[in-house]
Amino acid sequence: MRGHRRVVLVVTVLVLAVFAGALSLLSWDGANQVAGVVSAVVGVAALGVGVCALLGPSGSASVQVSRTGRATAAGGGDANTGAVASSSAGVIAVEETGDARADGGSANTGYQRRD
Repeated sequence: MRGHRRVVLVVTVLVLAVFAGALSLLSWDGANQVAGVVSAVVGVAALGVGVCALLGPSGSASVQVSRTGRATAAGGGDANTGAVASSSAGVIAVEETGDARADGGSANTGYQRRD
């Protein structure tokens, strides 16, 4: 997931740089007209994204675990740096988890289903 956000951020910065460069080449009147049209398009796009976010996924719960630390258990305990959830938990995403070590117990760094 983090990679997708980084790509969106880089593309946005590049588009803004190209847009600023194009506006700097136009006259004040031309730049004003282009900026007005682009503002209207971006406004409608933002409204659409907002409506999509409100509608969101219907009824499915989700669990997201990422960039966790270390876990150590002794004496038969459980060490968990991932996710332990029931099968009804919906979408489970586990990324970049830390180390888990257990002495006489169980260690989990990913997704473990418990019903």
